[in-house]
Amino acid sequence: MGRAAKTSRNILAASALGAGAAGAGVLAQRRALRRLQLRPDPYAGEPFGALRGRPVSVKAQDGTRLYAEIDGEDRTDLAIVFSHGWTLTQDSWHFQRKALRGLGRLVFWDQRGHGRSDGGARDDYGLPRLAHDLAAVIEQTVPEGTPVVLVGHSMGGMTIMRFADEYPELLGSRVVAAGLLCTSSGNLGSVTLGMPAALAAVTQRVLPRTLRAVGLGAPGIERVRRFGRNGSMLIEDLIAFGPDASPASVKFAEEMMAETRMEALVDFFHSMITHDVISDCGRLGSIDTLVIGAENDLLTPVEHSLHIAKCVPSARLEVVPVSGHMAMLERPAVVSDHLADLVERARKTD
Repeated sequence: MGRAAKTSRNILAASALGAGAAGAGVLAQRRALRRLQLRPDPYAGEPFGALRGRPVSVKAQDGTRLYAEIDGEDRTDLAIVFSHGWTLTQDSWHFQRKALRGLGRLVFWDQRGHGRSDGGARDDYGLPRLAHDLAAVIEQTVPEGTPVVLVGHSMGGMTIMRFADEYPELLGSRVVAAGLLCTSSGNLGSVTLGMPAALAAVTQRVLPRTLRAVGLGAPGIERVRRFGRNGSMLIEDLIAFGPDASPASVKFAEEMMAETRMEALVDFFHSMITHDVISDCGRLGSIDTLVIGAENDLLTPVEHSLHIAKCVPSARLEVVPVSGHMAMLERPAVVSDHLADLVERARKTD
C-alpha cells in the first residue's frame, strides 16, 4: 500500500477515534496512542515552551494587542523576526531559539488569535491582515536602522510573502533576507492530506461552514474539542509530522493547537484555502531568500516550496529529508543550520 493510501486510511481511522468511538474504537485509539508513546524519542524531557525573552506588547494597526518577546535586546547589528504557523505559537521555534541565540536580536511573536496575543475582530482573521501585523512587530521591536531577517513557517511564511507585497519599499532598505519554511504561495485548496481528492475537497469546503453554523466558541464545541485530545494528537502525528517524529514534539504541537482560539483556527484555515494566489513572490527576488521544504509534508507539500523557488529564481532551495510539516521540531539541527547560514550571509552583505 502506498504512503498516500496509508495516510488516507490512518486519517480516517484517527478521526473516528478522536470522535470518541466506543468499544473496539476506544481500544484501537489506546493501542495507536501507545505505539506513538513507545516510539524512540530523542526529545523526551525537552523543556518545550520554557524559553522566554523580554515581553513586549505590540499594538497592531487595528488596535489589537499582539504579544512578542525579544532575546538579545542589546543587539542592534541585526534582528531576526520569527513568524509561526497556523495553530502554533512563538514557542514552536523552541530549538531555533536555542541554536540562534547570540547571532543577533531575536524577536518572536504570537499571531493574532494564537498564544498570548489577543484575537481582534472576526473579519480580521485573514492573510491580508497578517502582513500589517508583521509590519507593526518590526516597527515596535526593532530599532530604526537595524537590518532585519524575516523567518516564517507555514502561515508565518505566507505572512512574509504578503508583507513583501504590501511593503516593497522596506525590502533591501530594512529587510535584507527572508527564510520561508514549509509554506505555500497559493492553491492550498487542492492539497489532499493524502486523502482521495474528492473527499479532501468536500472536507475543506464543508468544515469551515459547519463550524460557523454550529457557533464558534460555543461551550459545546470547546468541550468536544478538549475531550478528544488523544485522538487529536494522533491526527497531529499523522498529518503534520513525518514517520519517525518525536512523541514529545507531537504532544507539544497538539498542546499549542488546543490552545488556539477556535475562530482563529477556522477563519485562517478558510482564508488560506480560498486564496488561489497568496502571493506571486516576485518581490522577494530583491533580497536573499531561503526556501525550505520537507520531503513528507502533507499540509504544504514540497511541490509548493519548489513553486516558490521557481518564482524567485535567486532563492536558495533546501529540502529536509524524511521530515513532515513541523520540520523545525522534527529536524531542528538541519533547519537551524540553514537559518544560521542565511543570517551569516545577511550579515556579510549588509
